[in-house]
Amino acid sequence: MSSEHFTVTEHVVPGCYLREYPGSTIHQEDLLKLHVKQYTPKSPPSPDAVTVIAAHGAGLPKELYEPLWDEILQKATGFQIRSIWVADCASMNTSGVLNEDKLSLDCSWMDHARDLLLIINHFREQMPRPIVGIGHSFGGNILINLAYMHPRLFTTLALIDPVVQLNPPPMGFGSDRPGPLNWLLHRDDVWPNVKAALHANRGFFHGWDPRCIDLMVQFGFRKLPTPLYPDIDAVRAQLNTTDTPVTLTTTKYQDLLGQIRENFDARDTATGLIKINRETHADLDPLAAFIPMYRPEPRSAFLRLPTLRPSCLWVIGGSTYMNLDEMREGIKVCGTGVGGSGGGDKVREVTLPGLGHLMPFQEVKKVAEPCVTWLTNEIDRFRQAEMEWEEKRRGKSHLVLDESWFKTLKPVGAGRDGKKRKSGKL
Repeated sequence: MSSEHFTVTEHVVPGCYLREYPGSTIHQEDLLKLHVKQYTPKSPPSPDAVTVIAAHGAGLPKELYEPLWDEILQKATGFQIRSIWVADCASMNTSGVLNEDKLSLDCSWMDHARDLLLIINHFREQMPRPIVGIGHSFGGNILINLAYMHPRLFTTLALIDPVVQLNPPPMGFGSDRPGPLNWLLHRDDVWPNVKAALHANRGFFHGWDPRCIDLMVQFGFRKLPTPLYPDIDAVRAQLNTTDTPVTLTTTKYQDLLGQIRENFDARDTATGLIKINRETHADLDPLAAFIPMYRPEPRSAFLRLPTLRPSCLWVIGGSTYMNLDEMREGIKVCGTGVGGSGGGDKVREVTLPGLGHLMPFQEVKKVAEPCVTWLTNEIDRFRQAEMEWEEKRRGKSHLVLDESWFKTLKPVGAGRDGKKRKSGKL
């Protein structure tokens, strides 16, 4: 486990102000907290070691990725890791528990992108370059949006089945077939004990690495009472148990809100016409407003992919529930536009056949391998660019502009030949 290879340091820091949506907190002035874990290798890293900023999937405890960090650390030969930093989103996991007296019923992915930027600035002395991002699921989307906010922050990104697509998955309304969102809303969320919880959710944990299941037991469930279930005796009676019941660390409602947002009032029930309330749904694309729920970040991140500055690895599950055709259209144009990386060898797709969206917890080694290969290459590229930059700057003044400026910008009063005319009498 990670404690064998890393020293794990916990931090609690404030989140960004204000939140994207007023309904994210009970009071708009509420200060949310972020629970952060810093994984520092026990073997002292070299001065040019890599800082990793990681982002978890929706409702998935950040600790579930510890086996992935172990595998990356052990497989890395062309670079060293200085530390890995990962924070629970403000409404999820340990952060959600810290904030449960302040959270309300709305959630924006952009808030976590801003929260991560605050964390990086707060701990900047412990996060020297190069900084790389590793994100899974909606965490991949969040890192992309952080890169849009600060294009030069990341040297490279490794995105594991990121939620970046134009259209949402099936949501089970109207003639649509039920999907993961329907399961989230209607699922049971209290059990007599952790053993019963694991058995009830055995389909979800099917094929998981035993290390990840152990971490889910430790961090994915919490004992009652909680604000959602304050009456432990009533729950015991309902479940016919004398054990201390458990529930989800991230409530099923916050998990659902992290994956979808309501759009119940966009269509006028009398006329059938779509009219977007810009006070509450300014980020709703009119082209996607015909369904009663939406998620703005996957669509907006997809449309901006040509401007993505850091180089980018896409690790895709061949059996993911995501729309692979849409995602691959985005990969084709990733970084190719104004402000982008240039595309080409700066963007790569690796598809892992037979693996689904939860592959970081199922085939940990298979997910780690392309990440390590990619990071090795990109860190080499970073070091070469740094050497070239230092060579270019060697011997130049940091106070006076060089001759190229004076040759290009003619002095005031100069003729066409660039020479300044001598003043004379009229």
